[in-house]
Amino acid sequence: MLQINQLEYTIGNFSFGPFSIRLEQGDYLAVFGPSGSGKSLFLEMMAGIRTPHKGSIHISGTEITHLPSRKRPVSLLFQDYALFPHMNVKENISFPLKIRKETKEKTERKVYELCQYLSIEHLLSREIEGLSGGEKQRVALARAIAPNPKLLLLDEPLSALDTALREEAMELLKLIKTSGITIIHVTHNQEEVKDIANKIITFPQNIKT
Repeated sequence: MLQINQLEYTIGNFSFGPFSIRLEQGDYLAVFGPSGSGKSLFLEMMAGIRTPHKGSIHISGTEITHLPSRKRPVSLLFQDYALFPHMNVKENISFPLKIRKETKEKTERKVYELCQYLSIEHLLSREIEGLSGGEKQRVALARAIAPNPKLLLLDEPLSALDTALREEAMELLKLIKTSGITIIHVTHNQEEVKDIANKIITFPQNIKT
C-alpha cells in the first residue's frame, strides 16, 4: 500500500536517509529514535508538509511525492491534536469533509457514524475548551479519519495523557487499527505500542560533522 524509495532530506547539518520501506494495508508501523533523529520530519514528508530532496513516495501505486497535502489520502494527528478552538466538536470533525466539498448529507452521516464509533456522540455540540485530554484525542482522531485516509500518521499521540488516559487511548488505537487503515506511529515509548504495532523501525541520530 505504501512504498517509500530512497527518501532523503537535508537541512543544515542534519541529514535524513536514504530511507526505504514497504507497508501493506492495515500495517501498524511504530517509529522510534532519539530527539533529532528525524521522526517528525519523516511524518511531515509523508503528509506533504515538506518535500523530500530525493526519493519517492507511492500510495496504492500512485506517486504522491510532490502532491500538496490536501490532495493526499493521508491524515496527520499532531501531538497537541491541533483542534480548532473557535469550532465546536461537530464543526472540527466536519472540517476535512467540507474542504473536500462533500455534500451536507454525507458529512452529517459520516460525522455521526464516527462519533458513534468512538463513543463521543454526546460531545457533538460541546466547545473544545471544556473537553478533557482523552475527549480531545477522540475528537482529533475522528477528524483525522473522517476523510477515509489510506494512511494515518500519529505524532506522539499519547505523550500528553496521564497513565489512566494513556491506557484508554491505547485501546482506542487498537480499535482504529481494526478499520484497516495503514498507520505510522511515532513515539519515544516502546511500551505504548508493543501490543499494537506489527512493524517497528528505529531512526539513528544522523548529524553530519
